[in-house]
Amino acid sequence: MGSRILHVAIADDWGASGNFGEYEVSTRGVGFFDAGYIRATTAGGIDDVLQSIYGDLRLPLLLVVIDVAALEAAGVAVRRVADQNTARHSTRIEGILPMDDAVIVATLAIERVDGVLRVPDLTGLDVID
Repeated sequence: MGSRILHVAIADDWGASGNFGEYEVSTRGVGFFDAGYIRATTAGGIDDVLQSIYGDLRLPLLLVVIDVAALEAAGVAVRRVADQNTARHSTRIEGILPMDDAVIVATLAIERVDGVLRVPDLTGLDVID
């Protein structure tokens, strides 16, 4: 079933945030304080996020694997929201993302193969489908 969610981060944003110990980017070009949440997804939704939001971006990207229980234990809620136009749900992290080892399980490089962003291997990472 899985207990972890995913967030796509521009590598430079992620690296700069590490100096402060917390991450405040919602999605490409949008900060947490503008959106009110940090956008996340599941294994079933990550390919769509990569292609629709980041597909034309030529900057290095990371896939951040986040443990939901540890995040909620740190006082940050996670909420699934139904999309009114599709049968899909989006996942929202409703606070600043702490960059500690309990919350951030892994950061994986996202590679471009033949011009297309590819989802890294998530085997063994217990990501929600």
